[in-house]
Amino acid sequence: MSAWSDMRREIVFSVVMVFSAAGLVYKWLSLNERVDFVVVFLAALLVASLALLLISVELRMQSMTEEFQNVRRTIAISSDELEDRIYRTIRPEIRELGERIDSLQRKLFR
Repeated sequence: MSAWSDMRREIVFSVVMVFSAAGLVYKWLSLNERVDFVVVFLAALLVASLALLLISVELRMQSMTEEFQNVRRTIAISSDELEDRIYRTIRPEIRELGERIDSLQRKLFR
């Protein structure tokens, strides 16, 4: 839900950017009484493409963030499984080593 509200906000800002650019170029050209609507349209198109580029970058960044989080979860799960597997493999040998140390200590104290 938060992603949609952020996206709506970005779209609203993009629309404001386009109208602001068109209005600014129109006002600037009307100061010299040389209004050319093609220039106004192209300025609005330029700002619209810039806004779409920014939104596209934002979406890619969100996608990459999700991928990194998935990889992080996978690594965490794999490391837990690896730790359990190592523990199960080494545990009997550690127990046997402990028993040998205990028997050596008993022999030394006799």
